[in-house]
Amino acid sequence: MWLKTAEYIKDYIIRVVFEDNSVRIIDLKSFIQNSQHPAIKKFLDINLFKNFKIEFGSLCWEGGQFDISHQAIYRGDFDAKKIKLSKRELKNKETIK
Repeated sequence: MWLKTAEYIKDYIIRVVFEDNSVRIIDLKSFIQNSQHPAIKKFLDINLFKNFKIEFGSLCWEGGQFDISHQAIYRGDFDAKKIKLSKRELKNKETIK
């Protein structure tokens, strides 16, 4: 299932919507912090992190130097489990898969 939209929420948290309108709230902080790859580690800079887009249905940064596949997101590999978000941040939480 391909990503349709992605919206920065806060910190390293992104809300994504898939073509089937299912929603995931993902948190990439620990993934980036634990990475040994310098091309990924540099996205600890929140200003770089915020600059993402959707390419070929996946979440991408800086021309494909770093991307998260839509399959991994849909599977729930990066789901934000214990994050407290405001109602405004959650938007449409009833569609979260």
